[in-house]
Amino acid sequence: MHLHEITIPTFLIMQLPLLSALRILASVSSPIPTQSCPRAVNISTSWDLLGPFQLGTREAEWTGDPVSRYGGFGALSFSSNGSFPSALAPNGTAGWSAATASGGNVLVSFPEVDWDALRSVYGWSALQFQAWARGEVVLCSEATVALYISGAAAEFSIAGRRHVGGDYYEFRRAPLVVRLPAGRHAIDVRVTHDIRAFGGVDSVKFRVEAVVVEGGMSVGEGVVVPDVVEGRLVGEWVSVPVRNDGVDWIQVVGVRGKRNSTRVAGFESVRLAPGQSRPIKFRVTDVPANTTTLEMVLRYRREGGIEDHEVPVTKYLNLIEHWYQPQKYTFLHPSGIVSYAVLRPPSPNAPCKAVLEKKLPIFLSLHGAGVEADNPQSKESYDGLPDLCAWLVLPSGGTTWSGDDWHRWGFPDVEAAIAAIPRWMKKVNWTRQGVHLDRWVVSGHSNGGQGTWYALTHRSDNIIAAAPLSGYLSIPVYVPYHMWHESDPRKNAIVLASLNSYKHELLAPNVRGTPVLQQHGRDDDNVPVYHSRRMHQLIAEEDWLTEYWEIPHKGHWWEGVMTDSRLPEFLRHHLNDKPVVPELPDKFSLVVANPADMGSRGGIIVDQLEEPDRIGRIDVEVQGSTWSLTTSNIRRWHFAGLRSYTSEYPERVIVDEQAVVFPAVWNPSSTVLLSNSGSWMVTEDADWREGERARRQCGALDAFLASRGPFRIMVPTGATAFERAAALDVSRNLYQFFAADTEITSQLEDTSADGNAVIFGRPSPDLACATDSFPITISDKAVEITDAMGKTKRLKIESGMGAIYICPLPRGRLMLVLWGADEAGLLAATRLLPLRTGVGQPDFVVIGRDSSWAGVGGAKALGMFDSTWRVSRASYV
Repeated sequence: MHLHEITIPTFLIMQLPLLSALRILASVSSPIPTQSCPRAVNISTSWDLLGPFQLGTREAEWTGDPVSRYGGFGALSFSSNGSFPSALAPNGTAGWSAATASGGNVLVSFPEVDWDALRSVYGWSALQFQAWARGEVVLCSEATVALYISGAAAEFSIAGRRHVGGDYYEFRRAPLVVRLPAGRHAIDVRVTHDIRAFGGVDSVKFRVEAVVVEGGMSVGEGVVVPDVVEGRLVGEWVSVPVRNDGVDWIQVVGVRGKRNSTRVAGFESVRLAPGQSRPIKFRVTDVPANTTTLEMVLRYRREGGIEDHEVPVTKYLNLIEHWYQPQKYTFLHPSGIVSYAVLRPPSPNAPCKAVLEKKLPIFLSLHGAGVEADNPQSKESYDGLPDLCAWLVLPSGGTTWSGDDWHRWGFPDVEAAIAAIPRWMKKVNWTRQGVHLDRWVVSGHSNGGQGTWYALTHRSDNIIAAAPLSGYLSIPVYVPYHMWHESDPRKNAIVLASLNSYKHELLAPNVRGTPVLQQHGRDDDNVPVYHSRRMHQLIAEEDWLTEYWEIPHKGHWWEGVMTDSRLPEFLRHHLNDKPVVPELPDKFSLVVANPADMGSRGGIIVDQLEEPDRIGRIDVEVQGSTWSLTTSNIRRWHFAGLRSYTSEYPERVIVDEQAVVFPAVWNPSSTVLLSNSGSWMVTEDADWREGERARRQCGALDAFLASRGPFRIMVPTGATAFERAAALDVSRNLYQFFAADTEITSQLEDTSADGNAVIFGRPSPDLACATDSFPITISDKAVEITDAMGKTKRLKIESGMGAIYICPLPRGRLMLVLWGADEAGLLAATRLLPLRTGVGQPDFVVIGRDSSWAGVGGAKALGMFDSTWRVSRASYV
């Protein structure tokens, strides 16, 4: 497929660094002959490719697109002799080639590259690449189209507008809805190969699918309902994905059961912008006896209209025969969306005589990447161990990729699933064993093994024992970051420091004191066995040993992997025989990268670090009733609910050789604060969180994901068309990657709102982001940043410049600011929305024009905010 072909001589491309004025490929439609329309909408079978170009692990969000150095892919068209410098391609030049699509699937490969030679030196990192592909969407008549672009597509453009965020994991939740006239429409796709998503191969696929929609409201894929056990729903919450396919705003105003005996409650009206997808939630409190389907009717109206329209929803229910079998129950994620987990209650045959109490612990099993918690592979994993004295919980994590690898979005889902068990008991009138909500045995495979390391290193006081199976340590260890575009080492350090809380190898001291069994297939070619061997060594260096098993002649997955080798004996011992959180050694350490992620260890919780981009640590020595603490990079901490075996607080506490005097009666709101003079003091000020950065506000840019309600995307009334389109992209991507709910609004603030917020453009003067005390201000002429020394750096506004940063809102919430000097700058800022793990976005980034090809190297400023919302000393300004 060659559109408007114009040959650009290589020497001209090489001599002109920017061809920004050259717009060769028009994105307007062109006429088509009738015989070219076998269907209402068609995808071209031939595609033009340009590439390959170098791309580091999870670097795509930082842009780093070499073609943008020459005006961008949209300014170029096919040329048989056009070439571009490339570090991957033979002779150092990448050119045009062709690909064939089959069923909408486009295979992108470059067989002329010696991938084996590159991999022999740089490993998997060298197999990752980026490229551009161009095809056509052909319409016989004007229509509204739902465009699904999934697989190795990081971004795309159609109808003259560029959109960030492809559907990497093929969730198909939120397509782009676009109105197109009859004719041919070029579609450009930025292809990015990511080992974590697509494996260690040297070719990747993406898929383009276009569906004509009729307008109004439609129901999408992914209705979430609980199972039916012995004729009874085991949960109440239901979620229905809906999409506005029209040109007007619509409001969903009601929901009812199609049968009179189906009762609904808890529904709240929601609004959808044109093209927006959202999940609708409500509770089903009663259904007809022996029902096999849930039949509902949603009611909506166009805003400004008076006529209601109805959309039917039918969902087949999964019927479970017995209470002790695995079953799906629903609950609310902390963000307010409906999530689910699979629960296997204790079997009546479980030999729980060793359990003195009538409460049993949680056995938490975390699934791997791309695995549905509700599929047979997960639900039947423990059929070989039917009589464990435990509540088996298999969380979904929000999505098959657990939202974000069991981190800021996925792990709160785990805790919400556990917290929902008492409600399940009440729903089904459970009268047998109770549950210890704060005692867990944790296991998981692959990404779930990594999630097990996360639980071990971040929730120490809850863990009885753990069994990480074939888990990786961290993304930077899994696929090293060798191939990123070169940049100042200080910038690289800030990016990597943003990932500290997910580098379990740095948090190994937190494992000491907890029994751990490691298992890994020796022939694993997905997660190399090195990961388990390395963690085994690091824990040993902390004077603690894990029980370590490599299984000969086994790869990454095999039938029975969850119950093989020594696992049954290990699980029975810690669930049936000794289900208690073990006592910590007299000497133990608490290592903290981000207070927002970290639970207590030994009853100690860290509230704030002195420097947010550096690891904090407390070394504890217990001598009777005296605790001696030695700290590093700790600003504020407190004693929480004590570890399960501990009955009393220490009588005497010495911190950094200073005796700290606590009140005679322990106050739960008391914190221990490092004063400006360097001494420790106990403060009972409960209001400090309103003025300082606290708990869930802490961390890197992904702190934004810790929302306690739907995300509010605020688009001012005078917003440009591009800002409105970017708002839809943000909504679409949050829903796509996390199943998250978003409300698009022009109201700048709502004091009753609970969710974190996004705002486009400069914050209004009434927000904390725009006060004199906040270190970043944006004017018509410059972005000004006040550094840790109190000096203000003035960055003159230029084309392609953008910014993304977080700032505080009342009640512990956050606002994410997205600003651009022009469309290119806002697009660059929007790319850095925290959607995938491993990208390494710090608290603030000011993006320069050069970032379009140089990635992090082109950033003008980036760094972190400290506990008082000042720029940290390690930031790059």
